[in-house]
Amino acid sequence: MHIAIQNIIRNRKKSFITVVICFLLTAAFHIYFGNMKSNKEQLQSLPERIPVYCQITNPSGSRSTGISIDRNITEGLLNSPHIKNAVYGVRMIGGIGNFSLEEWEQNLTLCVEAVNDLNGIPGLTWEDIQLDGDADDFFHSSEPVCIVRNSLMEKNNWKAGQEIPLNLWYYDYDDIEGIHGIPLEVPDVKIAGSMDYLSTETGQMPPDILLPIGLADAIYRRQEVPLQMSFFSFYVADPLQLNAFKEEMKSLGLTEKNGTARDSYQGSALTVQDMVFISLAENLQETIRIFKSFFGVICITILGVGYIASTLLMASREKEFALMRAQGAGKMQCIKILWLEQLCLALTGIIIGDITCLAFQNMDIALITDIVIAGGYMSGCTLALSRIGRIKTMQLLFRAE
Repeated sequence: MHIAIQNIIRNRKKSFITVVICFLLTAAFHIYFGNMKSNKEQLQSLPERIPVYCQITNPSGSRSTGISIDRNITEGLLNSPHIKNAVYGVRMIGGIGNFSLEEWEQNLTLCVEAVNDLNGIPGLTWEDIQLDGDADDFFHSSEPVCIVRNSLMEKNNWKAGQEIPLNLWYYDYDDIEGIHGIPLEVPDVKIAGSMDYLSTETGQMPPDILLPIGLADAIYRRQEVPLQMSFFSFYVADPLQLNAFKEEMKSLGLTEKNGTARDSYQGSALTVQDMVFISLAENLQETIRIFKSFFGVICITILGVGYIASTLLMASREKEFALMRAQGAGKMQCIKILWLEQLCLALTGIIIGDITCLAFQNMDIALITDIVIAGGYMSGCTLALSRIGRIKTMQLLFRAE
């Protein structure tokens, strides 16, 4: 090692060139790996930046609320690992107290909606609700509680904490004869809060009373009536697994919407807003594939640079190599000294490159870069030195002269 360091100092100009070459290779590789890592990180973060929203509609896609979604589809969706942040609910009609079937027209005046999340009521915010207790607990509860519109509270002189006999009817959707109301149950529900809600973004009648979805499920089960949701939306849990997600949706019986299908209340189609996500993901994946495809070429290039640079720099030192051999130094000993010189110079260039680039790149990229550059360059250097080592001493002496 001592001899190698002395040779580096004595041949400082050639040593400087080797350091510069390795520095430039390191900087270039930092840029290469940095860009590839950046694209991978963008791809991994894409589901958070561009979430894929899905919504159950009727076959033509003309209705996303006020439809009838089969319970098996709902249960399949809720049990699927491919969905998250599901928002769903059922719309009902209601009145107050008991009345006969003949009296339904003047008594069924209330729009009742049971939801699992406030997002299921477009246009309604927490600022519009006055509620005792935790709001999330309310919507996931199965307790007989409700939230009532302020105007309805004032009209009937109701107070929070009061119980009201809520006569619930459910919708029976018939694509031929339309929608029918059928009696469901008359539970006593406690007014847990009130809401200021005047309009809805969907154009539908705004709900007069909100129920937790768990309560609606319990009522439907008691009456042995299938709970068919009136709307259902969600986000894809991992949009990078869109193909697996869509296959599962097909297995649940959901189809793509068809604009030419007749109008229907059947909620059997799925709208997936994935065009932007797919476009960006495909661009990033293609960029990553291009980067990976060049990796082998780059490694071969580094090896070639190591071989050519070492050959050119060592060409002027053949006399030195021959004199060392003539003085009794073994061939492997001479090659080892020259190899150590190149290793020290290569590592110096790599370290300088790492220090320069660490302000922009992470340490893990520096480690990968160091291994590739050092391995490739020194492999080329080894090939160059082995070629010189095969030449006989006398030939080197005469060539040097």
